[in-house]
Amino acid sequence: MTDNHAHMQQGDPIVDAVGRLVNGVFGGDRATRARTAAILLCAVMYAICCSAAFYAADLGVIKPFAPRLLLATSLPAYALFYMLVRTGKTKQLKDPTLMLPQNMFALLAIAFAYTAVGPHDRGIVLVLIALVMVFGMYTHTPKQAVAVGTGAMVLLGLSMALLSRYDPVYYPSDLELLRFELMLGTVPSMIYCAYQISSWRNRLSAQRSDLKIALEQVQQLATRDALTGLYNRRFMQERLEDSVKRFDRYGERFTVVLIDLDHFKRVNDQHGHRVGDEALRAFASAAGIALRDTDTIARWGGEEFICLLPNTSTHKAVIALERLRQALSHCQVSETVPALRVKFSAGVADHATVSTLAHTLERADRAMYQAKNEGRDRSAIALRDKN
Repeated sequence: MTDNHAHMQQGDPIVDAVGRLVNGVFGGDRATRARTAAILLCAVMYAICCSAAFYAADLGVIKPFAPRLLLATSLPAYALFYMLVRTGKTKQLKDPTLMLPQNMFALLAIAFAYTAVGPHDRGIVLVLIALVMVFGMYTHTPKQAVAVGTGAMVLLGLSMALLSRYDPVYYPSDLELLRFELMLGTVPSMIYCAYQISSWRNRLSAQRSDLKIALEQVQQLATRDALTGLYNRRFMQERLEDSVKRFDRYGERFTVVLIDLDHFKRVNDQHGHRVGDEALRAFASAAGIALRDTDTIARWGGEEFICLLPNTSTHKAVIALERLRQALSHCQVSETVPALRVKFSAGVADHATVSTLAHTLERADRAMYQAKNEGRDRSAIALRDKN
């Protein structure tokens, strides 16, 4: 059992090597992997088409030079596409997969292949237009989808017209006209489908974005205090319970601080509730600056606040509170009462092994009232109960 556990901890060298290879080829993040996979899939399809072109040349279906030219242009082009996407140079583009340049390159390759295939087999090349448009349906905007389809029709239509004019023997005009009519009968339908799918995809993306914003707003309302912008009691209760679980499982210590603003009722009575609200917001703003990013502060109720300080001793918690006290001494609360300053009393309690969360909060509360009784504007550390 121990040997198996040690083997699992070390990992399988083959699996690790495969993982490194996959990350090296496709990229480390999900978005880059998806984009490089699309590039490589297109490259594989080009390789298959080039292989078919060489076989067709052996059968006399296509001119012998065409497969070599297709291969000589496709390999460098897709090596460039791959390198740009894999190195992340396209991340900031609207088309990070470079699907539009790929489609344009594909249309040029199709137009060239059309000119190289024999008179009676040339129609099979037109099938590749559908493949190009299918690839673009899920990445292009509706306008781009229309542009690709229209570009394919124009490019091949011009090729048919020019070739049948300058070499009517190899490119019979009646056959070229027939193929052009068939293209007019099929490609517009594909353009319409591509446009509709692109439009649906865009609308779905916009709806997902709106839903994400709405969920964030709901989350904000559910976890934040409307007046101060700090977390609310419900959210902090969940964080405290999670901290207790981590303490019980991993021994991650934490300290709880209960804070009560001094003489807050007097502020409301003398200056009004608007100034009282400004005092609460001033405290919240100063606390957000003075405390660490890893610390969590919430409005516990009324003029009472609570701080959760992970991996922090009571001594270091008191130092943080003094830093907050110093910041508040220079913080103007209200323009209407410029001399008013926010002061507070705090009770500090670390969570002990034998304690419940309720008991730790009770100890912090007793320490806070001790600070009040000793003259306010100070912090008191809760003593651990004797076993």
